[in-house]
Amino acid sequence: MFCLRRFEVSLMVTFCGTIVIKPSDAIKCYKCQVSPVIYKIGNLTNSIPLCSKFDESDEYITECQYSTMCVKKISRLYLQNGTVDTVTRGCASQKYTDQVLKQGAWRVEHKVEEPYKEGCEEFKENNLSGSSSTYCYCRGNLCNFAKKNDPTNQLLTNAIIVIFVFNAIKYIL
Repeated sequence: MFCLRRFEVSLMVTFCGTIVIKPSDAIKCYKCQVSPVIYKIGNLTNSIPLCSKFDESDEYITECQYSTMCVKKISRLYLQNGTVDTVTRGCASQKYTDQVLKQGAWRVEHKVEEPYKEGCEEFKENNLSGSSSTYCYCRGNLCNFAKKNDPTNQLLTNAIIVIFVFNAIKYIL
């Protein structure tokens, strides 16, 4: 068992696929993406909602059993006509997976680590374009909220993202 402040996570996974998870007091965060994300689990199809339509409703709430913090990432692109900011929200990546030998058998264990400090930090992604990302980490349920984006800027934002991705792919190939 790994105890971490207000959270306890006990997880044991064997190679045959047995999972026992006992989270207590899991934090809840808002979760959304810049572009549509659709994934399947068994026969169920789920999707992550768009941050451009973020309204703090239940559709955007997720439980973070392997995290004690929420994160909001603000990506800023500097273009000829100005800047464009995009936002993603979710659970902070704190899950650490390791294989340990217990009672003569190898087992996979998951622990929740504390690699982040509360607050925001900016990272420059490309010195030539000046693009940057700001990661904001916070503690407490639903702490990664923000004002809704101005609807008049959504079409422009989406068009600029498409142009940016197209140009990036052009240089990669």
